[in-house]
Amino acid sequence: MRLQAFLVTAPLAFAALLTQHPTGGGDFYSEVADNLTPWMTVHYGAAILFPTMALVVWLLLRGLPGRAATVARVALPVFAVLFGVYEANVGIAGGLAADAGSRATFDAIVSSPVVGESGIFLSVGSIAWWTAISGAILALRQAGASAASLVLLGIGGLMVFHALAGPFALVALAAAAYLIERRRPSTRPTHSFSNRPSGSSSARAAWKASHSG
Repeated sequence: MRLQAFLVTAPLAFAALLTQHPTGGGDFYSEVADNLTPWMTVHYGAAILFPTMALVVWLLLRGLPGRAATVARVALPVFAVLFGVYEANVGIAGGLAADAGSRATFDAIVSSPVVGESGIFLSVGSIAWWTAISGAILALRQAGASAASLVLLGIGGLMVFHALAGPFALVALAAAAYLIERRRPSTRPTHSFSNRPSGSSSARAAWKASHSG
C-alpha cells in the first residue's frame, strides 16, 4: 500500500508545485527576476521531481515482460538524466544569474544550443519521455490495463510542457497510476507478471483472471 500511495501522491505533489510556476508572457529575464522566489522554489523541487516521475513510470512497469516495456525502461533513465540537467541549468542556474542581475549570463544559459530552452538536452529528454510513455502504454495494454488508465497515462506525456500543461498532465499521471495499481494482482505486488508465458494474450489473461468474478 505504501508503494501505491507513493505512485499516486508523488505526481500530485509535483502538480501542486507546478501551479506556482511563473508563466508571464513578457520578457523571459524580467519574468524570472520579478518572480525569483517562486521560480527558484519550483525549479529546486523540479530538479528532484522530474527524475522521480521517471521512477513512477518505471514502477508501474514492474514485472512486465516484452519489448515495449524494455524500450520504456531504457528511455526513462535517459529522460531523467537529460531533463534533470536541463532543469538544473535553465531553472536553477538561470535563476541564480537573474538573482545576481547578470542578464548576459542568463541569456547565455537559456539560449545555449546544448542545455538551453531549445537545446539538445531538452529536446532529447522530451523525446525520451514520450518514448517511455508510449512503451509503457503498449506494455500495460498487453497486460490488460484499462483503456481509461492508458488514456490518462498518455496525457501524462504532456508533463514536459511543465510551465503550462504540467499540473494537468501530472494529475492525469496520478489517476493513471491509481487505476493501474487498483487492478494489479495483490498476491505478488512486486513481480505481478513474472513467471508466466510471454505474449500479449497470456499477459492479458493473467491480469484479468486475478480480479474476475
